[in-house]
Amino acid sequence: MKSIFSPYRICPIGAHVDHQGGMVLGRTLNIGTTLDYEPLDSNEIRITSDQFGEAIFFIDEIDHAHWVRYAQAAANVLNPKRGMKAYVYGSLIGSGLSSSASVGLAYLKALADVNDIELTAKQLVQLDFQLEHDQLGLQNGLLDPMAIVYGKKDALLLMDTVTGSVIPIFDPPSSDAAWIVAYSGISRELTKSGFNVRVAECHDAAALLKDGAHILGDVPRELFEEKKNTLPENLRKRSTHFFTETERVRQGAELWQGANLAQFGQLMNQSCESSIRNYESGSDVLIQLHEIASSTTGIYGSRFSGGGFGGCVVALAERDLAQSTCEEITSRFSAIHPELRSKIFVAEMGDGISSLGDRS
Repeated sequence: MKSIFSPYRICPIGAHVDHQGGMVLGRTLNIGTTLDYEPLDSNEIRITSDQFGEAIFFIDEIDHAHWVRYAQAAANVLNPKRGMKAYVYGSLIGSGLSSSASVGLAYLKALADVNDIELTAKQLVQLDFQLEHDQLGLQNGLLDPMAIVYGKKDALLLMDTVTGSVIPIFDPPSSDAAWIVAYSGISRELTKSGFNVRVAECHDAAALLKDGAHILGDVPRELFEEKKNTLPENLRKRSTHFFTETERVRQGAELWQGANLAQFGQLMNQSCESSIRNYESGSDVLIQLHEIASSTTGIYGSRFSGGGFGGCVVALAERDLAQSTCEEITSRFSAIHPELRSKIFVAEMGDGISSLGDRS
């Protein structure tokens, strides 16, 4: 039986802009989805999950309410002839670390392998976009699959979601940085949150700002500044977030290259503040977790991970203080929410999606 590892990802700066053509910053963790698989001589697919049990379906089926929908959607966009038997393992599902893209990419890569289909990295990214956007109805961008496909253990990626170009910004050799993932204990499903509504508002704003514009990336910043006061308040807020966040991405890339962690962390805080005030995402619990993290000694800055409607906060920390910082955040958050099974830990970085070879 062969195996694939598909990591989760974090996005320190670049919230809610990839679906509007904005540049984003991201990198991959050493935790994620592991998929063990072998071919079947039929068009049947059998998936066993360590969390959800077993499901059997045929290649042309899809049930949007079933946990196996990501495997079904992968089969639909790839259109393979041969099915497979697979075992899928993962943790922190629905936590804002892009477990959905992680598992979707693993299914795509495995189905391609058992059908002798050669996929380039760019094709894999586009197929995962089609999987979530066309098959499952999420109005997503390319951040998640790009980060997971191109991830590097020792680099932050600057990703252009329009051209598909990826520039690795390698970590300084003597970097004092550590990354902390703070899972609130509350998961979410983006297709059932306010995510798609916000994306639609961005499209509406773009159309009002410039004739023929479909995304805010089609609108020059100068035109936005000139016409922003003509927009309804909600659309003005969404647009303000887009234009300020894309500027933070540009600044963040320069600061990471210059190893300026303190100012990079400040940009993360500003990103989260804009997500709350302008994009109006974030639950009360997640906002509390962000405020606790950012006010804890040893933290440079933090922001919501993923859509911000539940899940995780990701924080940039001083490496020497990272473990004690995790313990303090855990203590403070648990005192407020003892009912939640939160999980706060120092996250190690990892490479992008990879085949682990034959594990039988």
